[in-house]
Amino acid sequence: MKGLLILALALTCGLAYAQEDIVLENEHARIVFDEGNQFQIKSFVMEGVDIAASKTTPPWEIELLGPRGENPVLKPWMSVYDGGEKKNDTAQFTWKLLLEGSTDYCVFMSVSLKPEMEMPEFDFEVTLPEGWTVMTAEYPRIAVKRPEWAQVILSAAFGTMYSAPTSGWLSSEYPSCTGSMQMTMMTSSQGTVFFSTRDKDASQKVFSVGGEGDGCIFRQKTIASAAWTDEFGIFELPWSTVMGFTRDGWEDTALKWYRPFALSTRWGAKDLKEREIAPWMKKSDVWLRPVGVTEQTMAAVRKGIEFFGKGIGLHWYQWHHNAFDTDYPDYFPEKEGFREMVAESQKLGAHVTPYINGRLWDTGNHTYDEMNGKDASCRKRDGTLYTEVYGSKVINTVTCPSSPIWQHFQDSLNYRILNELGTHGVYIDQIGAAKGEACYAPNHSHAPGGGAWWHLSYRQMMENMRSNVYKPGQAVTTEENAECYIDLFDMMLVVNSPHVHYMRMVPLFPLIYSDRCIYSGFTYIPGKINDGTFDYITMKSLLWGSQLGWIDPITLFREENAAQAEFLRELGAFRKGHHDIFEGGRFMGEFVPGGDNPEKDIPGYRYTQIFHTP
Repeated sequence: MKGLLILALALTCGLAYAQEDIVLENEHARIVFDEGNQFQIKSFVMEGVDIAASKTTPPWEIELLGPRGENPVLKPWMSVYDGGEKKNDTAQFTWKLLLEGSTDYCVFMSVSLKPEMEMPEFDFEVTLPEGWTVMTAEYPRIAVKRPEWAQVILSAAFGTMYSAPTSGWLSSEYPSCTGSMQMTMMTSSQGTVFFSTRDKDASQKVFSVGGEGDGCIFRQKTIASAAWTDEFGIFELPWSTVMGFTRDGWEDTALKWYRPFALSTRWGAKDLKEREIAPWMKKSDVWLRPVGVTEQTMAAVRKGIEFFGKGIGLHWYQWHHNAFDTDYPDYFPEKEGFREMVAESQKLGAHVTPYINGRLWDTGNHTYDEMNGKDASCRKRDGTLYTEVYGSKVINTVTCPSSPIWQHFQDSLNYRILNELGTHGVYIDQIGAAKGEACYAPNHSHAPGGGAWWHLSYRQMMENMRSNVYKPGQAVTTEENAECYIDLFDMMLVVNSPHVHYMRMVPLFPLIYSDRCIYSGFTYIPGKINDGTFDYITMKSLLWGSQLGWIDPITLFREENAAQAEFLRELGAFRKGHHDIFEGGRFMGEFVPGGDNPEKDIPGYRYTQIFHTP
């Protein structure tokens, strides 16, 4: 199919076109392109509303790499626009590139609107000389009108809402904690603009919404995989992008246009009843977060189990011999006494899941040389390592999840924790949270660059681990909620939720996935919890479907926090009594009751008036 499309497009390269508009139309949408000497979307009408901006933004940008090291970033004005034509239900547009002294090479943009399509689909291909490849692709870029008081929604953590920008950009990196899903939206009193990729392999990409004049630009950018350019020099972006408008609000829009896609993917196909999840994990209504291996820690854990009852989860930190975020991935031997604390906690009725990191490797640790860690590390285009520095100030390198070295190490580490320490599970940090990196290591099994291999490599690692390491009743969890990992973990901890005065958290993720996965948390717990913040976090966790708590028990059981501990216990008991709702029930949206209800100012959750409702 691709070859026929390219052949048809290539034959048009250089032909003249009639000077008339190109129109795609069905019962859902009508989009009109100007057949002049430059590309322009003249109108884009859905439900009687024209969302097209008065000025069309350049629809694409590509970075190329040539055989002699040429590295141009090309935009439409650097090429020759060769017009467009309509073939059946598809409009095809062509730009000729001047490469290797020839104009035989083209950028092809296709927009389809078949009778059954609710929104137009955008596709992208490039033909290149031998030895050339696409390194990054920014496509599509579509400008739409920005209504008054419009708000942009990104899929960071649970979901975030911002005032639609008049300049600058709002961005989310997918898949990661800043981009859990492949969508952005702009909503106002007029309705909602929806922008989404249909990529069932979850390739790395960045979604952005920027302000320009009286409009907003929606764009998607990806670091290309070398595999997307074939032996004939044909580059194809391996997914379609959709864009549409509805008079519905953002919640109904997400349910109408994203949830059906989500349920068609491998990660969203099964609901909780169909998935093999540790039974105890489904009923862990309250989580405590013990830190360290001291008698004070264990005393607080005992009190927590007695206070909340059997079945609570213990997400245990700093159980290992080295300091936190140092010497990764070397954890054993455990601190003296930890094995006994695990046994006692679980005998009393709790479930222990110790913390490890599933992505970082400290080159200063002895294992890096002993296990040939350099061959497992992600490499930049120049061959250097990706490095990240956290509060520990240690330089950690990003490990490539495709590496057999890393996959075998994770297998062994999880096996030791489960069997030597006897825990009921393991918590693997960063897999569902940290963004993937493009990797150009020549010795790795994946094609150089970005693409789907990051997600698919973690998928291979976790599927093998669940089959060969984990036994029934043992649970594996991860940090954050990138959608493509939902079916690989028993639970996802959502705490990287931003909350600043110019942004509002919204329950986008529960709308789509509440019946597909178990998640806990709301945001990081502040140091001071008796000023209303912890009560607010506990309340929102319950309402959005999360398991509750994730708090250090030493802090929780201080005398000054007695009211907060009691509130958590009451809401935990309420959740325990309604497992028929929280285990596979659907979050249908938030309801704000009317009337003269008292309001309370919660520190850190003060929103500005950008969230105006007409």
